[in-house]
Amino acid sequence: MKLRSTLCAVAAVMTVGVMGCGEQPRYYRVSIDRAPLGSMPSSCYSSGSAPTPNDRTTNTVDVEQWVLWDGVEGGKYLEVSDINYPLGDVRVDIDVGGAIVSTEADKPTFTTERVQTGPNRSSRATYTLDKAGDTLEGTIALSYECTGTTACPVASCSASLPFVGRRVSAESMIVVNNGAN
Repeated sequence: MKLRSTLCAVAAVMTVGVMGCGEQPRYYRVSIDRAPLGSMPSSCYSSGSAPTPNDRTTNTVDVEQWVLWDGVEGGKYLEVSDINYPLGDVRVDIDVGGAIVSTEADKPTFTTERVQTGPNRSSRATYTLDKAGDTLEGTIALSYECTGTTACPVASCSASLPFVGRRVSAESMIVVNNGAN
């Protein structure tokens, strides 16, 4: 009788694992092409013209590790690093501090925004996944807007950065701390 109970328990666990809430977290090593930031339009500079670069590094990309997983009701979650990119004389600077929830089911899109006052500024980053399997491809659309006063260095600026990534093998480890010593 014990063997039969054990076999039933193993079968139930395997069934739940196969039929669970989507695929387990997928880890990606991602390269982000920052080249578009080197040729921002003159409207992104307070002087009205782009400076001539004196010092420039070429043929490099930012490298990050991202985690993508399925949520409930077709939703997805994307965990990325904090966002800090220069757009001319302004920055898109957002402390992510967690995962970004998808807003589109067919083509996963993840948007996060930081709103500040004095003057009123809005920084936004939108991650669009064109491909998400063993490889990851898409773009990060960055935008900055400032309204309300003359204290704005730039009224608005935007850029789009392409990224590519490769899925890496990793075992997830969840650490639970109940606060007890």
